[in-house]
Amino acid sequence: MKITICILSAVAAVASAAMNPATQDQFTKAFSSPSFPFTASEVQFRTQHNKDAYYGALKTFNNLILPTEFPATALPLAIITPSKANNHGIERAVKIAKEYGLRVSARSGGYMSGYSSNMAAVDKEDEDFLLMDLSKLRKVVVDPKKRTATAEPGATGADLAHEVIKYGLAFPSPHSSRVTIGGFLLQGGMGIGSRLYGAGVDNVIGVDIITASGKTVFADAHTNRDLFFAIRGGGQFYGIVTRFHLRLTPMVKNPTLTPSYNASTVQVDQVFAIFDRPQANELLSFYSKFDPTAPRALENKIVFVVDPPTNNKQYLFASVSAVPFNSSTEVAQAQDKITKWYKSIPTNFATSDPTTYNGVVHGGDASWVDSDLSYYAEDLWFPTPLDPRLLQVLINQWDKVPSALSSMALNTGTWKAPTRSALGFDPSYSFCIYSTWKRNGTTAWDEKNKAWLDETVKALKPWTLGFYANELRPKKLNEKDYWRKCYEKDTFEILEVTKNRWDPENIFKSLQ
Repeated sequence: MKITICILSAVAAVASAAMNPATQDQFTKAFSSPSFPFTASEVQFRTQHNKDAYYGALKTFNNLILPTEFPATALPLAIITPSKANNHGIERAVKIAKEYGLRVSARSGGYMSGYSSNMAAVDKEDEDFLLMDLSKLRKVVVDPKKRTATAEPGATGADLAHEVIKYGLAFPSPHSSRVTIGGFLLQGGMGIGSRLYGAGVDNVIGVDIITASGKTVFADAHTNRDLFFAIRGGGQFYGIVTRFHLRLTPMVKNPTLTPSYNASTVQVDQVFAIFDRPQANELLSFYSKFDPTAPRALENKIVFVVDPPTNNKQYLFASVSAVPFNSSTEVAQAQDKITKWYKSIPTNFATSDPTTYNGVVHGGDASWVDSDLSYYAEDLWFPTPLDPRLLQVLINQWDKVPSALSSMALNTGTWKAPTRSALGFDPSYSFCIYSTWKRNGTTAWDEKNKAWLDETVKALKPWTLGFYANELRPKKLNEKDYWRKCYEKDTFEILEVTKNRWDPENIFKSLQ
């Protein structure tokens, strides 16, 4: 009861501070009028009597901060969840929000949705905002002849991958199939096969975006080029992308013009091995020497995990090909080298048998199936080659991890990006840290898991080039330079210029 009273008090406080009751009532009426292009079921208001529906619309799969625990400034005055594509409706909503002095934030429903789109929506306590939830917009359309596709922002990695593989084609999709492509692509999109084909943004060939003017514009390499550069890696600051135009690549030797394949039958070259703690140094040493000269078609990754039954630290090594199965002599030779090496030392499990495309797409799902988990994440860029001292720090920090549900992943970066985008830090290694745990009702347990990640990030500072904007710790109100650390200096300056041109009133998220 105390919690409920506090929450409702906070809601009332922010409503009062950000917008006076009379204006708030006018805004609510504007969004509730018969002419408003969204149905009543698609709109939730912070002031409505049915609080469960409002907080339900804010729910994410990360339990780090529940919607009922959001600070007052992270609770939107209204939430619109379109049930189908409706650019006219979104344009109208943006214009009304501007008219009443509201900021506008958008989310596609993915990993950072509860934090980037809420915690970073406003910069001051006297600001209010509209949240546009695009999670139900999941349509994917493939043009197999042109080897392109269009996809709505709420489509998941699985939605996209399973649709394009029907024609023997692929896209650098998220490593976790449930992640939606909207935020994934706008912030860079380090995906499956990115070392060869570039990040997701390198394979975005155009976008339909609703800008601060309340109008939909198209941006690509020839039209609105400054916007096209900025949204590919810094997209959340400039508008609401409602459709992505994507370039696809072959995943089989003979792609077709009609649906002929499925993810369960398309084979993929791979090597996979599990090592216990005593082999950690040897594994990381081998990886640091092997990976820089490995074929670009190979994505080589080490995942730091804990074996739940024994609580022993383990290291998973996966080498997965991004080119059609059994089509590259270079890939076969490199993976043979890995096989010969792992056979020379103790392994918990190892195989060089091929996997399926389904296995690649869903390989990381096991870490995300539980809906009752809290995630506190950070993603860093490391320079190449990997410093031996850095590798030792990784092992030392992993030895200290408090929760057996946590994980870390050292992954090949893009190395040689095929296009120019805001993502940057090329070449580099991507290092993801996921402090993951189940809340048990004690603040001490939550703080212990957060402190471990904070300590790890601090220990890795000497080797950190920058941060990946898709996975950051939640933003605090008035926190300065939160986004700046995610971009190279010259790139950030370009983003600021583009922001001033396309969103001079700072309707969407600021670059603070």
